[in-house]
Amino acid sequence: MKHLTGFLLLFGLTFSALHAQNSFFIGANGGVNFSKFKHTVDLAELYSTSNALTGVNGGFTAGFEIGNFTLTSGLQYIQKGGHYETDNFQDTEGTGFFSADERLHFLTIPVLIGYRKNMDSNFGFSIAMGPSFNIGLGGKIDETTEFFGSDEIKEENFTVAFGNSVNDDYRSTQVGFQITPGIFFDINEKSKLTFNITWDIGLNDVFNPRYKQANTFFDEFDGNQFNRSTILTVGYEYHFSFGDKY
Repeated sequence: MKHLTGFLLLFGLTFSALHAQNSFFIGANGGVNFSKFKHTVDLAELYSTSNALTGVNGGFTAGFEIGNFTLTSGLQYIQKGGHYETDNFQDTEGTGFFSADERLHFLTIPVLIGYRKNMDSNFGFSIAMGPSFNIGLGGKIDETTEFFGSDEIKEENFTVAFGNSVNDDYRSTQVGFQITPGIFFDINEKSKLTFNITWDIGLNDVFNPRYKQANTFFDEFDGNQFNRSTILTVGYEYHFSFGDKY
């Protein structure tokens, strides 16, 4: 009986999809995003303050809409990173305060399964989720250190490298998970205007394992670093129909 029920459900979904309005779509989007780091263990205690930095994003999308369901991918440029600070610390130079702005550049490939529902003739809502694959392009860190009793402020700038060698700071590819609610407006039968908010949650430690093993800093400060981003986008889609409503 369970097998029969499952078969009937699968048959019903397939039948509905084949007789719905099916389309292949392409589009473009862009907007702003707010990114920060999440630290764990010793790194969370060291960098007691973590704030978001503002960046930009943009790219193109492509996918299928079958009935109310979507499968979407594409290629997006996105700026990530974050601002982080220490509490006052003690070292050989005295009592100090450290802060840094880290700006990173990625190409992101999302693979999202979604659902769309029209609320009236030309307006609806959507929800999509799935993994994102973030390819590091480069970045920089601007560091500031201040010491009590001194007017001097030490400023340093570093380039961030992505890869697998012992001198590369971060993994070349970082995996995340995206959740994307949004709304859309039908401009006409083939075109849509979309507005989305995306939460992109990093799933793995961004540091390159070989870099961590070779760097004595991590002997004293254990922990991982994860990317977190809130992404706001405005987009346009053009649909090519390959099925008609039954």
